[in-house]
Amino acid sequence: MSLIKVGIIVEIFLFVAVFLWVRKLNSKQSRQPSLSKKTIKNLKF
Repeated sequence: MSLIKVGIIVEIFLFVAVFLWVRKLNSKQSRQPSLSKKTIKNLKF
């Protein structure tokens, strides 16, 4: 039983880590177009 509990805890920890990693990737992707828009505005002006 103890090994099963440890396995469940490890799986939950990995799930949370992957979820936070995906959020970081999504935040980086949302930041990139805003930077490109700023550079485009600077080029236009």
